[in-house]
Amino acid sequence: MFNNIMFVHRYLMGQIRRIYFMALPESKEDFKKSRIFYTTADTAAQTIAQLAGGTFLATLMSYCSISDANIGIITSLVSFAALSQLFLVNFFKRIKKYKLLVCLTALQRILFAVLYFIPLLAIGGTSKATIIVLLYFVGQVFVQIGLPASQDWIASLVPGKLRGKYFSIKDSVAVFVVSSTMLLSGVILDYFKPRNLLTGFIIIGILIFLLTLLNVIALSKMKEPKLSYTNENGKEMHGRLAKKAKEDLKTDKASELGILSELKVAFLDRKFRKAFTIQCLYTFAFFICLPFNASYQINDLSLPYTFIMLISFIANLYRIYITPKFGRLADKHGMAKILRYTLFALGLSSLAVTFTVPANAYPLFIISTVFGSTAWAFVGIGLFGVQLDFFKSEKRMVWLTITSSLSGIFGFLFSILGGMILDYLQKADFHLFGIKIYAQQVLNLIGFLIILIAVYYIKYHIETEKIDSNRLDGRVKA
Repeated sequence: MFNNIMFVHRYLMGQIRRIYFMALPESKEDFKKSRIFYTTADTAAQTIAQLAGGTFLATLMSYCSISDANIGIITSLVSFAALSQLFLVNFFKRIKKYKLLVCLTALQRILFAVLYFIPLLAIGGTSKATIIVLLYFVGQVFVQIGLPASQDWIASLVPGKLRGKYFSIKDSVAVFVVSSTMLLSGVILDYFKPRNLLTGFIIIGILIFLLTLLNVIALSKMKEPKLSYTNENGKEMHGRLAKKAKEDLKTDKASELGILSELKVAFLDRKFRKAFTIQCLYTFAFFICLPFNASYQINDLSLPYTFIMLISFIANLYRIYITPKFGRLADKHGMAKILRYTLFALGLSSLAVTFTVPANAYPLFIISTVFGSTAWAFVGIGLFGVQLDFFKSEKRMVWLTITSSLSGIFGFLFSILGGMILDYLQKADFHLFGIKIYAQQVLNLIGFLIILIAVYYIKYHIETEKIDSNRLDGRVKA
C-alpha cells in the first residue's frame, strides 16, 4: 500500500514537473500552438472579468444595498490590488519559470464565482456586502500577482514584428466570445429580475466557475520559452542537478536590488518614464469616470439590461472587424500613433456620456458605445505595445510589475476622488440653467479633458522616441 502511494506521488510530481517546469517550445509550431492556447485562456479571463465587473457586479451590489459611490470604489479595487505586485518584485526576479505561478493565480478566479452565491446566505445586508468586498479584493490580488508574469510570458512567445497582428486577432476572438456571453447573461438577468433574480445570480456564478477551469487548462497547455539552470552545453537542468546549480549560483542577497533601488533604476530611464506617464494619464481618465457609468445606466438612465447588452454586442461586432486592421496599421506605423487615435475615440465616448440624460439616453448610449468600441479595439493593445517597445528586455518583468502596481494605486485613488465628487454632487442636486446635472456627467467631462492631455503627450513625447525591438521574442532558444 505504501509503495503504491509513493508511486502515485512520484508519478504526479513528475507530471507536474513536466507540465509546469519542462514545457519548452522546440519549434515554430510549439510557439503557434502556445499563442492559440493563450488566446483561449485570455478569452476566458476577459469573459470572467466582465461577468465579475461592470453592469453585472453593479447589479449584485445594488441587490445587496450598496450605494452607487461605493460600487464605483469597490469595482476599482482591481487597481488597489495591484499594489501587491510591488512587494513581490524580488520574488518575481528569483522565479525561473512563471507558468505554475500564472496557473495558480488564475485558479483563484473561482472566488468571483462564489460572489454570486453570497445573496443566498441567510445573513444581514451589511455582512453580505462585507463578504462580497473581501472576496472580490482577494480574487483581484491573485489576478494582479499573476498579471506581470503572464504578460512577460506571452511577450516572449510573439515576435516583435507580429505583435500588432497577434494581439489584435486575440482581442477580436475575445471580444466576440465576451460580447456573446454578455448578451446571453443580460437576457438571463432581465428574465429573472421580475421573477427571482437569485436564480440569475446562480447561473452566472456557475458560468464563471466553468470559465475559470477553461482558463487554467489552456494556460497549462502552453509552452514557456524560459530556461532555468543550464549546464555547460546550454541544456536545461532539472531535479537534483537544478537544485545543485541553484546552490552553486545562489545570489548574494546583499547585492540584490530592493524595491526602492528598482524604482530608482526604472525612473532614471527616460523611456520608462514616458511609458509610465502615458499609462498614468490613461488610468486617471479611466478611473475618474468609467467605474461609475454602469450604475448610472441602470439607476438614473433606466436602460434595460437587454438593450445595453444588445447594443454592446452589435458594437463589438464592429470592434471585431476593425481590431485586426488597427493591429496591421500598428505594425506598419507604430503602436503609439494608433494608440493616439484610439485614445481620442475613448475621449469622445466620455464626451457623449457627458451630454447623456434620461431624455436622450437611448441614442447617446449608442453613440458612446460606438466610440468606446473603436477605442477598446486598440487602447489596451497600444498601451501594452508601447511598454514592450520602451522597456529593456532584461528589465521587462520588473518594469511591467512597477508600472502595473503604481498605476493601479493611482487608479484606486482616482476612483475614490471620483466617488467623493459623485457623492457630493448627488447630495447637492446640482442644476445648471434650470437643467439637472448628473454627477456622472461631470466625471465624464473630467475624463475627456484628461484624454486630450494624453493624446497631446503621445504626439509630442511618445511618437518621437526611437524603438528598440527585441529580436529574441518568438524564436526557438532550446
